Amino acid sequence: MKDLGAPSPLDKFLIGPSFTESHHRLFVQNLLQPAPTSILKDATVACAAVLLGDQYVQYTKPSVEVGHRRAALAVSGLRSLQIFKEQDLITALVLGVSMVTFAMHVDDGQPFLISHYTLALVKPVYHTLLTMDPGIMDMLMCLVNTETFECLIRSEMSTLRIGERDRCDVVDRYIGISSSLYGHLYDLCEASHLIKLAGGRMEIEVVERLAAIQDSLERWKPSPPPDFVEKFTQSEVVGMLAQAKVLRFTALLIAHRLRHPYGQRDMEALQLSSAITAEIDMALQSTGRSIPCTTLPYTIACFEITGTEARAAIVAKLPEVVTFSRQAQLQVGRSLSSVWNARDGGNHIYWFDLGNYIRKTSSTWKDV
Repeated sequence: MKDLGAPSPLDKFLIGPSFTESHHRLFVQNLLQPAPTSILKDATVACAAVLLGDQYVQYTKPSVEVGHRRAALAVSGLRSLQIFKEQDLITALVLGVSMVTFAMHVDDGQPFLISHYTLALVKPVYHTLLTMDPGIMDMLMCLVNTETFECLIRSEMSTLRIGERDRCDVVDRYIGISSSLYGHLYDLCEASHLIKLAGGRMEIEVVERLAAIQDSLERWKPSPPPDFVEKFTQSEVVGMLAQAKVLRFTALLIAHRLRHPYGQRDMEALQLSSAITAEIDMALQSTGRSIPCTTLPYTIACFEITGTEARAAIVAKLPEVVTFSRQAQLQVGRSLSSVWNARDGGNHIYWFDLGNYIRKTSSTWKDV
């Protein structure tokens, strides 16, 4: 097992501290490139400002004001960016990840739109990415994760399907050993979108498609590299294995809810929900930190919770589980309240219209 030194502020964004140094180096190297560094500097300042405000309450208002000014410049630069060479591709991904990070720290951010735009921009050269430094592909996977779960909530199509063999034996700095699962999540987005377009009707083709996805999810296992245990700390290994289980259980829960609205077959859904929260609790106890990229999976699991005391316990635990930002904690709390209130009010909620309930709240998930 690898041993590491003191923790870093970057740790909460990464699957483990083993990636901290390379993550920092990646951003610094790109700031020093002769590429359009001004927009990268704007993005960096925007992120730094909101991170400072998130950590120290007294700086929140001025930090957000500075962050918004610089973020506007960075987003404008992203929109005007064209990809002609590899450095342009790297710049686009670093910008996209930076702006998604900023967006998830402010009330009016648009992480879905930013991730969607960036992925559409780089999609034509996706296969070039597969030949580049794996750290660059990690940037893409950060955006894929953001967009995919937003699309699942909205029953929309995601931009890129990551092939199951595109990242064999790779440990991603954000999603650990779970990269190969995202092709199945893409398929789940597609099925959900088709159901939404059909107004909830389950055509035979969609039923068969869901059955195939379910079978793939049941059989899916992460494929860590041979030196996985030696290369990473025990806490990192525990966190990555737990993350893989959480993501898989969440996909199975969504597949279940696509077939059965809330209020029907709730026991099976609650079992999957309990499996998700149990893995997150175990990781918290074992590693002392939350699992990256599991905020929406945790939210989806908690939609299933009934009972005043159980829900109150979930809300009380949000600061431990949702550590990306204070804004993310607020968003999860609002989303849970909205869905819980709708369920308690007797609303017959189907998965494909779940996004409508969430988008009623003032949130980072709303459309512009």
